[in-house]
Amino acid sequence: MSDIVQKSTEYRIKQIELAEAKYYKTLTSTLDRIEREVVSLANRDLPTSNGKLIELQSAIAIRPKIKQIIDAEYLPFADQVVREGFNKQAKRIEKAFKRVGNIPVEFQELTKGDLALVQNLKQQYYTQFKDVSNTFTRRLSEKVYQNTLVGSDFADLEKELRQTINGIYASSDDPTINRLVSKVGKGNDNINKLLSPYRDKNKDVPKSIQRKVAKIEESIKKDTQILQTKFARDRYGENMKRYAGQILNDSLRDFDATLNFNKSKDAGLTFVKYYGDVIPTTRDICRRLVNGVIKSKRNDGLFTIDEIRRIWSSRSWSGKKGGDPLVVRGGYNCRHQWSYVNPDWYDNNGELII
Repeated sequence: MSDIVQKSTEYRIKQIELAEAKYYKTLTSTLDRIEREVVSLANRDLPTSNGKLIELQSAIAIRPKIKQIIDAEYLPFADQVVREGFNKQAKRIEKAFKRVGNIPVEFQELTKGDLALVQNLKQQYYTQFKDVSNTFTRRLSEKVYQNTLVGSDFADLEKELRQTINGIYASSDDPTINRLVSKVGKGNDNINKLLSPYRDKNKDVPKSIQRKVAKIEESIKKDTQILQTKFARDRYGENMKRYAGQILNDSLRDFDATLNFNKSKDAGLTFVKYYGDVIPTTRDICRRLVNGVIKSKRNDGLFTIDEIRRIWSSRSWSGKKGGDPLVVRGGYNCRHQWSYVNPDWYDNNGELII
């Protein structure tokens, strides 16, 4: 018998991944524009003598202009994610409830309470996106002020501005940097191609593929270290692209988890199953739950909400987030999701019978 709960959950997960890929592409082009505009602004508004920055007054005056650039480019992107992205995912959750069917009719569609929650979550996550805008307006302004204060070369400031926005130089006149950045990007693309056949199916990644992935990851690590130590000043990851990308990732998944949890609670669904792909980077807690290594009291893969909370509170792991495990799941960048079920839908072996 086809497992409609599993299929509905995997559909939700897949649609989140597609939305993330779409919005990340938009984010990348948005940050590239911000990088170009901020560097152009600095080049135009900051006086130099023999290539060195010389005027603190101009360095102070540039801050509102940096904010104007970031807000004009980045905040419309954030608004698109929380308006369009959240609305579409809410509709997918509604569709999943209707597909399962064995749920009171009044809870199959989005209720007034659901819609109010959606609106609150939009405001909450938009604020997080806006915090990134404010944080990096401040960081970029500080870079300008500090470099001007000590009379740095404009070229050094330009590198720091680019890095603060996009991390290891997204664009550069240095062919060595461009070659390494391109190599890292191609390496990540190759990893995705190797793993993609296994992400859409409930299959373990063959050891031969795992070895290839590990080899590419080691090469990426070495190239990244060269970029960090030879060409970069800040710690890797201290950039707008990473923080904005993290919020994009977590906001889409946490929104789905929060709305699904609250809607399921209203419908009286108090048992859960854990779904998602298992790949080389999957956290051990997620791997063990998906593969059935961690057993529920019923020994059929169905956990009570209290069981899950006890499991989470008794363990620790890298990347674990604070908060309700029904929302935060495995932690940062976790791609798994819970499905809420009625134990009467299953036989003693945990097989769906509805």
